[in-house]
Amino acid sequence: MSEGIAVVGLGRVGLPFSVAFASRGLRVVGVDRDPKLLELLRRGLPPFREEGLKELLAKVLSEGRFTVTGEIREAVEGAETVVITVGTPLGQDLVPDLTPLYQVVEGLSRSPLKGKLIVLRSTVPPGTTENVGRILAEKTGLEPGRDFHLAYCPERILEGRALEELRTLPEIVGAWNEESSERAARLFRLLNPSKKILKVSPRVAELAKLFTNIYRYVNFALANQLALVAEHYGVDAYEAIRVANEDYPRSRIPLPGPAGGPCLYKDGYMLNYTPFIDFIKSAWHLNESIPLHLLSRMKERVGSLFGKKVALLGLAFKADSDDTRQSPALKLLNALRAEGCEVVAHDPHVESAPLSSALSGAEVVVLAVNHSKFRELTPSLLAGMVKPGALLVDCWGFFNPSEVEKVGLKYLGLGRR
Repeated sequence: MSEGIAVVGLGRVGLPFSVAFASRGLRVVGVDRDPKLLELLRRGLPPFREEGLKELLAKVLSEGRFTVTGEIREAVEGAETVVITVGTPLGQDLVPDLTPLYQVVEGLSRSPLKGKLIVLRSTVPPGTTENVGRILAEKTGLEPGRDFHLAYCPERILEGRALEELRTLPEIVGAWNEESSERAARLFRLLNPSKKILKVSPRVAELAKLFTNIYRYVNFALANQLALVAEHYGVDAYEAIRVANEDYPRSRIPLPGPAGGPCLYKDGYMLNYTPFIDFIKSAWHLNESIPLHLLSRMKERVGSLFGKKVALLGLAFKADSDDTRQSPALKLLNALRAEGCEVVAHDPHVESAPLSSALSGAEVVVLAVNHSKFRELTPSLLAGMVKPGALLVDCWGFFNPSEVEKVGLKYLGLGRR
């Protein structure tokens, strides 16, 4: 295969995408404006944890199938396809910041685009793909769908399983026209000839991407609301969820816990210009309130937290990840420090203090992230390391309250009386 791909943005979306296509024999040039990241990649060192990525990166580098650069034009000139995977974060006013995307579009407008396929893969508000097409048409004089092809193909991978899911997940293709759709479909079937392609309009694809994450986030908010209601009525939310779900086909209530992360946190706000989204904002406010709710309950149990040592177990935004962006655990860490605590954090996937240093003499232990590694912890192991009578704050229902209290520790659980 000789087709060349330029991938603009080498983060958690763009880097696995680049390596996956390079491993299928394509020539891939990755573009990023961070010189430190480019140097790491040239040395074969991915900057984040992703199953199988380091080994595959080393392979495609050694074969010359994957190279990196800081120059868009250099990458685009030799490519038949350009894939945009830059971040689209929220600004301080909670409005999506599409500046990185439009900076790429400006760079593309000064590059040779005739005959190329442009694939947007970043998360964007509805209508963005059409706007990109109009901008490129105005700046280049080329007509989308005829002189160059354009499609929105949102990423929906799970961090940690990106390489597997790039190959196996159905691909949503929201293209400018049928020819653009066919070009995008052929591209993704290079990863897997039997890959399912779902052809729709760009706006349908944009909405499908946003509501994939909004759906999950609202369901987490529902579970967390149940946890708060259960606490109010003095019952166990885990028990209520178990009996609601058990052998009942119309109930799939998730377990409560601090929910966040760069996608769940922001995707609802991509609809800021849309009416009727109050319930999405309500879900956001509820999930964002959980760390402070936990802090309030800690103070009810132990009084002032000032000067107390707190062991915070977990910093990432989700289980078995090293990604700390918009992590509820970090929000809780900052809130604890604001109370005057000595907070020592340990996360097996993030640079942090050793577990023994965090637990030694701790007066409060907060299980903030549901890493599978933390399931190895037992009440007796904790009791042997922390201060006698310490409070265990179980945000994820890992521990049996009675077993914790048997070893002389106090127990506090989200959604538990």
